[in-house]
Amino acid sequence: MQAKEQIQITEITPLLNEKGMIQTPGYAKKMVYLYNKDHIQAHHLRIKEWDFYQLNLGDYILKMTIGNIAYVGEFSAELFNVVTKEIHTFSRMKLFPMNRIQLPLSPEEPSVTTVSGKDFEMAFEVTEEGRHLFLKAKDPSIGNVSIDVWLNDLKQDEKMVIATPFHKDKCFYLNCKAHYFGGHGHIHFGERHLEVDHQTTGVLDWGRGVWPFSQEWFWGNGAGYVNGHHFGFNIGWGFGNLENADENMIFWDGKAIKLSSIHAQVNLNDYMSPWSFSDENDQFVMEMTPVYDKVADTHIGPIQMYCHQLFGYYNGYIRLDDGEKIEIHNFLAFCEHAKNRW
Repeated sequence: MQAKEQIQITEITPLLNEKGMIQTPGYAKKMVYLYNKDHIQAHHLRIKEWDFYQLNLGDYILKMTIGNIAYVGEFSAELFNVVTKEIHTFSRMKLFPMNRIQLPLSPEEPSVTTVSGKDFEMAFEVTEEGRHLFLKAKDPSIGNVSIDVWLNDLKQDEKMVIATPFHKDKCFYLNCKAHYFGGHGHIHFGERHLEVDHQTTGVLDWGRGVWPFSQEWFWGNGAGYVNGHHFGFNIGWGFGNLENADENMIFWDGKAIKLSSIHAQVNLNDYMSPWSFSDENDQFVMEMTPVYDKVADTHIGPIQMYCHQLFGYYNGYIRLDDGEKIEIHNFLAFCEHAKNRW
């Protein structure tokens, strides 16, 4: 069910009450929710936490994840080209990491998260100066992997923050999506070498929660430059109880503009056909022409993570709160359809 009335939270608010339920469901433009893990009432094996970064470097996409779902930890980096379909994947898992992986309680406060194994070291660091993504590894199929990237982090830029309840007791989801523009550093996957520069853009997907075992959702996101301005968007539906708020926003020069419900036309029998999106207030009207379907299908016993992540070119327009209409042409971004049992 899509949101009818969007409830914005502007003051510091504890996320959970003593029953492990979201105290005040809604959305915010910065992290005002206090993630109080001691109030989680569900079994500790059901807690899901991750930091996920995705960088756009022309036709190349870099994805990096440090995730902990209590019974499985995932540490991965993937580089691929949406035009040539070149792909390089480094991934390691750890069974039952439990509390040995300490992910930060906030996406905005300074923090360091490090993980390692016999053939790799990986770290995400948040400082006052920016965000540091690091990986040093050896892989038998790739060779040496080296990622050392700093992303610019304008602290005043607004974000998409949402606290989503579920109809099932003791379940909740706290999510932050943030965009970054420019940075520096290098990316090496064997012989493939890329440099991060002022044109590089990125998104952070920061998630903490307890979910029902089976979930399905759609999520679209993009960040880039339009007429010299910083532009980004985030859309999503199908996940949790959205009666109080949804995650639909556009971003223009660091300011978040809340959108109404998104209506999408998607052919699930042909993911590569055009996708169309429009919101109720005529502020986000787009058509995406897919060029690459990045399919993931991971099975571990009863656990399955299945996703079609469609990268394509968005064409259409956005409309700012003051009514200004801005045309969007051939803007590379994605929208995904996921069905998970985890």
